[in-house]
Amino acid sequence: MISFDVRRAAPLLLFLALIPACKPKAGPGRPTIPVVREILEGKSDPRAQMLREGDPRPASDIAIIGSEYACDRFSEQLSFLDVRDNVDARLLPDDLPDFAGETFVCIEDSVPYASILEESGEEELRRQTVLRVLAALDTVIHISPYDREGLGGKAPAKMVILADPYLAEYGGFDVDTLLRATGCDVPVVSPVELMIDHAFEADKRTDLSVAILCDPQLASSGVYERIFARKAALRGLRGVSCVVSGVEQRDSVLHRFLNGYMKEGHTKPLDAILIDDLSVRPDSLKLELAEIVSVMNESSMTFGRLISRNFFFLDTFDEVADYCHDFLRDNNLFTHNIAKPRVTIYRPAKRPDSDDGSIILIPGSYVQD
Repeated sequence: MISFDVRRAAPLLLFLALIPACKPKAGPGRPTIPVVREILEGKSDPRAQMLREGDPRPASDIAIIGSEYACDRFSEQLSFLDVRDNVDARLLPDDLPDFAGETFVCIEDSVPYASILEESGEEELRRQTVLRVLAALDTVIHISPYDREGLGGKAPAKMVILADPYLAEYGGFDVDTLLRATGCDVPVVSPVELMIDHAFEADKRTDLSVAILCDPQLASSGVYERIFARKAALRGLRGVSCVVSGVEQRDSVLHRFLNGYMKEGHTKPLDAILIDDLSVRPDSLKLELAEIVSVMNESSMTFGRLISRNFFFLDTFDEVADYCHDFLRDNNLFTHNIAKPRVTIYRPAKRPDSDDGSIILIPGSYVQD
């Protein structure tokens, strides 16, 4: 379990304040990476032309970029989601998936992004993020790793979800710079950033105390602390604090977390718990919370004092689902097809005869003989 207090991180905060969100305004203090400058400076660069013409259309896809696990879980849960009436968007299930007729295109990586950062550096991770977003917006796919021409095709993306916090934190600035400069209106969103923004909007206090529950492999990476500090700095919030903890076991998640929170010496009541683990749903934690705060249970004497009066849960899946639904509905971008949502998987592969790290997309079903 890792804690982070903005007040104790003034030097880091000043640095992170210069790092924009996934959709910020590019500032003069931070240059973008060479591949973005190359695209923007090339008068006839086909990638720039693709982006200039890349307005969202109903027939386009929803792209999800991230690890195999994150892409599979996001696409699966979004495909089966039914919490709204498909006619008037009321919060009322109607036995028709909320994203009926949509296609979720997963661009899945098997290599952890932390290893790219460690082995090749920050600039390469930023570059690989941009390349994956460009691939999502393109219509070309390659039928095998040896297909030089790109003999397959797909629809472009009408929105892109960066399902891994590394992609948003390290490559979000460059993606935003590129899309803004070319006038591309396809939104590129980060579930973690949506969730943190929601937390700050839900409680306007300047001393907000939150915990983030996540995959254990990401808990000690520092990436959540970076995002939280950057978001706080952009709002001028210097009294907020954040604790990050990995979910090791799936039972009694809230009890286990609060027990560890106490053992590490934390006493400040929590105002919110933010969940970035798709195997943990807030409903199960709410049941635990009801038991913890009930004066009929002994646990209220210990764990109850760690929960503030206006405490709330948020999670990345609900944030993404709400954002996607609202964006498609507000911009009339639903396909309006009465059909089950489809999921298509692609994997990035090294471009044939290239040694500069360029990528192509090949079908996830491709199996080498």
